[in-house]
Amino acid sequence: MMTYLANILEQPAVLRSQLQRYKEHDIWQQIQQASQNYQTIVLTGMGASFNALYPTWFYLHQQGIPAVHIEASELIHYSDALLKQRCLLVVVSQSGTSVEIGRIIERVQASGSQPFIISVTTEPDNNLAENSHLQLCTQAGAEVGVATKTYTGTLLLLNWLGRAISGQLQPQDYIAVEAVASASESILKNWQNWIEAAYQQIQGTTYVALIGRGPSLTSALNGGLILKEVVRLPAEGFSGGRFRHGPMELLSPQVGCIVFTTPGQTLDLSQRLAVDIAKRGGQLVTIGQQITDAPPHAHLPYPEVDSALIPILEILGPQLLAAKLSEDRGLTPGEFRWSGKVVHTE
Repeated sequence: MMTYLANILEQPAVLRSQLQRYKEHDIWQQIQQASQNYQTIVLTGMGASFNALYPTWFYLHQQGIPAVHIEASELIHYSDALLKQRCLLVVVSQSGTSVEIGRIIERVQASGSQPFIISVTTEPDNNLAENSHLQLCTQAGAEVGVATKTYTGTLLLLNWLGRAISGQLQPQDYIAVEAVASASESILKNWQNWIEAAYQQIQGTTYVALIGRGPSLTSALNGGLILKEVVRLPAEGFSGGRFRHGPMELLSPQVGCIVFTTPGQTLDLSQRLAVDIAKRGGQLVTIGQQITDAPPHAHLPYPEVDSALIPILEILGPQLLAAKLSEDRGLTPGEFRWSGKVVHTE
């Protein structure tokens, strides 16, 4: 029987399957060539698919390539002028059939505009993929309602896509995937022990803030989405700067805070924020780099991997924490009450 937890445990195999299919694939050369013909790049999706685009958005900017990152729902109603331009349009949707994605295809076809569409979906047999110039497929297979293996599979494909657009995709980018698959596997083999300290810290809270910077913003935002979907626990993702600008007033022993202390240029900022949260009474969990001399808190370490692929490991914390908390509450992860895996109503 397919379950939420089983989907989480399948993630290393999905990453390796993608590596086998897309390693040195000619589609990357096609993407690089296509991108040279368009000055505007638009990245869009909804939910987990939108969140997964953050690392690629930041990467393109770091390469001097401007890109627009906008939710599909806002693109079709308030920024649809972008769809009438010659642009490279990257559309991410697990199903390829959600209502906003259908509207994008309709707008493009009705206007006779010339966006070059690159799609990222789970399988190639859907409306979006069939109306794209180039298709990327996670091949993650069937999944319960909450995005787990489709999300991390999308992160990997988008990592390669960003490098292909910039002409920077190198052999070591493939080698790094086996390392992150192995790291993920090592965590998942002993997942109950790995997640226990975080579970003890968060289980009594009534609200959870997840905080990350740069590429780890995807982990914060999608981690919040997971806790809402799986546990029905009020949770919200923030950038580190945004959390300091007001939401810190929420801090109390009833508030859990998961801070992604990701190695890199903003590590010190994230660690200082984590210490400030613990000093002000928040129930602190850090995921990433250990903080020395910090107030008592829970910490989830992960093996060292290529920095570009860290979000694939970071999200294991919220995924597994949600599994543990939902068990406490007698919930079946993936059983939506009011929504669904594919949204057909605006």
